[in-house]
Amino acid sequence: MNIAILMSVWCQNLGDELILKNEIELLREKYNSNFINFKVFTYDTENLFFEDSFVEYREYFPIWIKNPRNILRNIKNFITFSKIIKSSDKVVIWWGWIIYDLEIQSVWNPLAQWLFRVKMAEYYKKDIIFFWVSIEVAQDSKNLELVKQIFSPAKEIYVRNKYSFELLKSIWIKSEIIADPVFSDNWKKEKFKPPLLKLEASNFEIEKFKQIDFAGKKVWLAFRSWKMENELDKINSLIDFIISSGWEVILLPHSFHETDILANDYEFLKQFLREKVSITNSMQETYEVYKKNLIDLCISMRLHSMILSQVYDIDFISISYSQKTSEF
Repeated sequence: MNIAILMSVWCQNLGDELILKNEIELLREKYNSNFINFKVFTYDTENLFFEDSFVEYREYFPIWIKNPRNILRNIKNFITFSKIIKSSDKVVIWWGWIIYDLEIQSVWNPLAQWLFRVKMAEYYKKDIIFFWVSIEVAQDSKNLELVKQIFSPAKEIYVRNKYSFELLKSIWIKSEIIADPVFSDNWKKEKFKPPLLKLEASNFEIEKFKQIDFAGKKVWLAFRSWKMENELDKINSLIDFIISSGWEVILLPHSFHETDILANDYEFLKQFLREKVSITNSMQETYEVYKKNLIDLCISMRLHSMILSQVYDIDFISISYSQKTSEF
């Protein structure tokens, strides 16, 4: 069996990479086969995180199409895209939050771009599966009509939140809400424990941490810059409080985005380095910390830090910055 996967894999965000890894395992389980050939479309074919003998990476069409120098590159990518879709048995689309109506990659409405990709799969009579997508669009008549055209040909539709479920329901399209694939990262884990504390990024107070017994522990901080760029003093105060209490701090970046500094945890967290504060330096190093259960306590702002903490039975404190972390 041949499966084409269309998703957001930049090889710079640990959560996205682990979704791909676990999505592939779930598809193998779904079709009861370890011998499925996967062709994964990505914007980065060089810096690979998840590698497997049955997985090949191909560059998207279109890619940076606003730059005229990419014309030949995009022609080549279009031919490759067409051949792979034609030779695939199924086309699986996962793109997290990217089914929306604004995107820097595109010179036209990205909904039209996704409609083109779906129409290509439909033209070749392929089974289309939407796997754990989230729909973020302004609900005007034009967008809703495009969404309907995108999702109508799908054989199966799995969404990540109630909003997407209800939006599709409003245009008479059936879907199913499923859990984040990263919950499958540790197949032995069956039960999950809640966070020790659940705080909001906008108003968390150091006093609230004093109720936690940190004695003799290493405290790991999985913070992201978005929503926290104006909270530097608060983060410094938290780190000072942990250190002054005799505990070690390790900064735990999940994103190493090379072009989007706002999305780059590593560059954001480096500014907090000091005596008794260290940092992991790659996605693989961050991932191994969870897998090897090296964490005593994780203060998590990243959704997938919270999920990995649960999956690998690590005590954690959640600091929410958006709906997706508030609902966790």
